[in-house]
Order: sequence, then C-alpha cells, then structure tokens
Amino acid sequence: MSFLFGGGAEIDILLDDAASRKQAEIKTEDGKKEKLYLFYDGESISGKVNVTLKGKRLEHQGIRIEFVGQIELYYDRGNHHEFTSLVKELARPGELANSTSYPFEFQNVEKPYESYTGANVKLR
Repeated sequence: MSFLFGGGAEIDILLDDAASRKQAEIKTEDGKKEKLYLFYDGESISGKVNVTLKGKRLEHQGIRIEFVGQIELYYDRGNHHEFTSLVKELARPGELANSTSYPFEFQNVEKPYESYTGANVKLR
C-alpha cells in the first residue's frame, strides 16, 4: 500500500506474513474485484512502515499507525461507528532527513466481528 503526502514522502505498509497470509476476493461498490488479507480474532499483526522521502527533509507532527474496525451505514456515510481502535506511536514530532523504516506489532488483536458488505451497511 502506498500513499503520497503532498510530494513530501511515500508511505508503504508491509506485513511480515504478506506472502503466506490468506486472501479473500471481494466486490467493491463500483463492481470491481479486490483481494484483501484475512485476519482472525486473537491474531497478532506485525510489519513495518517505510517512509521514503521525495525531497531532502520532511517535517512531521508525529508518525503513527492505527488498526481500526468500523461500521459504516450507507444512509449515514459521514458518521462511522468504531468498535476497535488501536494506535502505535512510531515517531515523535520532528524532522526526517533520511528515508526510514518503523517496525510495528499489534499483539493478540480482538476482532469481535467479521467483515461484511451488505445493502445498507459495511463492517470492516
């Protein structure tokens, strides 16, 4: 997964077991098919976050990774209901002068619900 923040950096999140983790194919809202990783209740999730600088330096307000479980009602899209939220602080606010990698681990994560996409609700 890559994200671009104003040309300052590219962020990649790599899972430790991505090559061996099971995947499920789901249909997106626009009808396309997408493969997503499967996670089970009580599993630990670990990997690393790579921050690749696009320039010489990047000033930031802190770097963190979040594990979020939420319910989205289609008739109320602006209002998500979170049932799981875990945060790992990876770096304090400051400045990056070099591309950096940050390891992370969420241990024995409780996932009380399965993912679901229906006519009126999406649980992820």
